[in-house]
Amino acid sequence: VLVNHVTCALCDTVCTSVSSLKAHIRFRHCNERPFHCHLCDGSFKNTYDLHKHVETHNDSDAYSCDVEGCGFTSRTLQTLRQHYKRV
Repeated sequence: VLVNHVTCALCDTVCTSVSSLKAHIRFRHCNERPFHCHLCDGSFKNTYDLHKHVETHNDSDAYSCDVEGCGFTSRTLQTLRQHYKRV
C-alpha cells in the first residue's frame, strides 16, 4: 500500500493527493465543460483548452517556419513546435 496515495473508485488510477484525484475525476470521468467560447458554441473542461481553441478563430497565421523555402505557417506556437519536431 502506498502511503499518502488515493485510488480512484471509478478506474483504480492511483493519485498522489486528494486534489489530484479530484482533478483526475473531473478530466477523465466528468463531461462538465464550464468554460465557454465567446465566439462559437464550443465549451471546454479548463481554461487552457479554451485558450487554445480561441486561437483557432484567429484568421491570420501568427507563427511561421524560419527554414528557408519551407513556407509552413500555423495559428499556434504549439503546432509550429510540432512541425519543427517532424522536420
